[in-house]
Amino acid sequence: MARWRFKSVCLVALAGLLCGCSAGVDTYHQIEGGAIAQNRQAPPGDNLPYPNLADIPPPLPAAGPSAQAAMATQAKTGISAPAPGALAGLNLPTSAPPAPNVPGLNLPAAELPAPAAAPLPALPAAPPPPSPPVVLGFRPHSALLPAADDAPLRAFAQRYKDQTVRVVGFGEGNLALALQRAQRLANALTAAGVPASAIRITAIASGSGGFVQFVY
Repeated sequence: MARWRFKSVCLVALAGLLCGCSAGVDTYHQIEGGAIAQNRQAPPGDNLPYPNLADIPPPLPAAGPSAQAAMATQAKTGISAPAPGALAGLNLPTSAPPAPNVPGLNLPAAELPAPAAAPLPALPAAPPPPSPPVVLGFRPHSALLPAADDAPLRAFAQRYKDQTVRVVGFGEGNLALALQRAQRLANALTAAGVPASAIRITAIASGSGGFVQFVY
């Protein structure tokens, strides 16, 4: 008997919870506070009167066969025929208007001379590429040229005596020695006929020996 009463109480409590579910949610929102606890706004237009269906205009009558054919033609070609009477009273020209009598411009368009093309400016000639370097050796830690380097220097000077040449000396870690070697090569080229103004000297501390090269 006691068990039956307990089940009855549980069923009543469960029914009350189900019936008051929404009320329980509202109570929880009020306890939480903030924007969620405020009343929901009315939908837009809630305070407006109901529309009067008598104000709706009647539907347009269906277009006739000729009007439907005209609309189909316009949809296909994109060109609509003018309304009746739209071109009334218009005098359309039947030929082109005469050309204006302007001195120098009274010729027909077909006989007008074509404009002369402006000549393009001549581009400067590209400089020739540099020649392969002529590598020369020196005695260790000195700016003395061996006798075997005299012939290559003279041949180079005879070939490029009218051009600008580059002379590079390497100093084995000593920049002063590199400059002495470059100056020694420049003096040999000058003695062979190359102008001193056409020689460009470069000294590099690292490396050994030197070379001469045609630049442009």
